[in-house]
Amino acid sequence: MKRVLETGEKQTLIQETRSGKKLLVTGNIVYNDKNNIKYVVTYAQDVTELEKMKLYVKMIEGEMETIKSELKELQSKQSAAPHIIAKSEPMKHVVSLINRVARSNTSVLLTGESGVGKTLLAEYLHNQSGRKGKFVTINCSSIPESLLESELFGYDAGAFTGANPKGKKGLVEEAKGGTLFLDEIGELPMNLQAKLLTFTQSKEFIRVGETTPISLDFRLVTATNVNLKERIEDGKFREDLYFRLSVIHIPIPPLRERREDLLSLIIELTQKFNQRHQQEKVLDHAVIDHLLHYKWPGNVRELANLMERLVLTIDDNLIQQEHIPKEFISNYQKENSLRFQVLEEKTLPEMMQELETQILQKAFASCKSTTEMARQLGVSQPTVVRKLQKYGIKKTT
Repeated sequence: MKRVLETGEKQTLIQETRSGKKLLVTGNIVYNDKNNIKYVVTYAQDVTELEKMKLYVKMIEGEMETIKSELKELQSKQSAAPHIIAKSEPMKHVVSLINRVARSNTSVLLTGESGVGKTLLAEYLHNQSGRKGKFVTINCSSIPESLLESELFGYDAGAFTGANPKGKKGLVEEAKGGTLFLDEIGELPMNLQAKLLTFTQSKEFIRVGETTPISLDFRLVTATNVNLKERIEDGKFREDLYFRLSVIHIPIPPLRERREDLLSLIIELTQKFNQRHQQEKVLDHAVIDHLLHYKWPGNVRELANLMERLVLTIDDNLIQQEHIPKEFISNYQKENSLRFQVLEEKTLPEMMQELETQILQKAFASCKSTTEMARQLGVSQPTVVRKLQKYGIKKTT
């Protein structure tokens, strides 16, 4: 009331009582006929619960912002992460094992035939690990042996003729805080195998032309399509390095051993390449049947190459049997085709008579009476008797 009188205007404020309650208090002026203040009317409303609600809502809003931020980060990771199809038991086992060891820093060796998806699974392992650094891939067979050491570990300024005058950071340094994936590890030269062994044990390396070691936090994952134990026996691979790399050894099954995944892979790859090349191609059922019975010696890589080729090179939106290369016509389809050609040598009535005879013979051998045969075959008993006589089916002594 004092503030209303001082200002000559309506006032609203929050007051707190001795008991801790909060009141929303409003004061307003009532004038008389001569425009003088006659009354100051005040009224109060308990807003204690409302204030509590405001604090609660503010807290919830803060939590929601945190959740939104975390969800956005998770979605970003998931969109970048490779999608692994694992409906078959062998692939379920592989994915389960990767998920179990992903959070550790233990070295992992992935083995399997060329094209089974070792790089994809290595990247999946990195994404599951929660490491903040990069996933760095180095193909040990694609870099010339003379340059491999300098490419891996980097070099100091002027370390050798033709070197960058400012020096160069090695590929392994790019994996700081992340995962270093060495593909085709079986092709690593013997002289570098010793350095790699030291590097994996100490997590330290020395650039070419320098003497000061550099420490590095990383997770090592390697892969190969060759038998490293045979390489060891041939004196082409260090046994101590093998044991260091294969603390966790995960064999990847070839595509022919994970047939339950094949249909999902075909569908996903078709969608992937349709999206990449702005196409709307659809596979005919006969094409899918051929692909499901093909042996896939080149594994998932061969399947991916074929699907991209079909999406890009076929004019029609419907990809049909005549569009796929001859080598992908499976033996199963050829056998069916041959069987049908044999059947074509007979007329339809002849084929139907042959089939009916076989059915009657089986029923006659398993049933005790013509009445039981009729019930089993869903026809009348006189019909059964007539057909037995027609085809000369009778008990032999």
